[in-house]
Amino acid sequence: MVVKYCVNEATENCMIRLVIGPSTGKIQIPQDYQLTPGHGVTLVEGKDAVLFAYGPVMLHEALLASEILTERGFGLQVVNMPWLNRVDADWLREAVSQFQLLSFLEDHAPVGGLGDHLLDVLMRENMLDSGRSFKFAVEGYPACGTPVQALQFHRLGGGSLATRILEHRQ
Repeated sequence: MVVKYCVNEATENCMIRLVIGPSTGKIQIPQDYQLTPGHGVTLVEGKDAVLFAYGPVMLHEALLASEILTERGFGLQVVNMPWLNRVDADWLREAVSQFQLLSFLEDHAPVGGLGDHLLDVLMRENMLDSGRSFKFAVEGYPACGTPVQALQFHRLGGGSLATRILEHRQ
């Protein structure tokens, strides 16, 4: 789907980010999903907070956090963002309109990624006036070890994310 878009539809340069390994769980994209420039896709509906994430590893952890939070009576909406440097402001406005707590999950440092890009658009379009936002990312020097060990060290695994999201609710 992405390759087809880049080859046949894009009018600007495209870059496809490949992953180094598969997700530990299957990421299910909705059957009727259409790749639309600047739009994400909701993987799990929620009513209490929204978490924007990307890539199979971080999406898996976001979905795990959503499952854990659902068991605790907290609805975390998970949005897959296939565009790291493009967002449609109207789509984003609609995507965040019902939430007071916005969060962004990065697989690297907290600067220069999806969270910064989305927050820039949210600020420019005056969409942050009544909500709170948080970035969850690799703070400090990246930990060495297996992916699971690194995620655990940086509190980016599903269980840690669930705890951290609950700590940030109003």
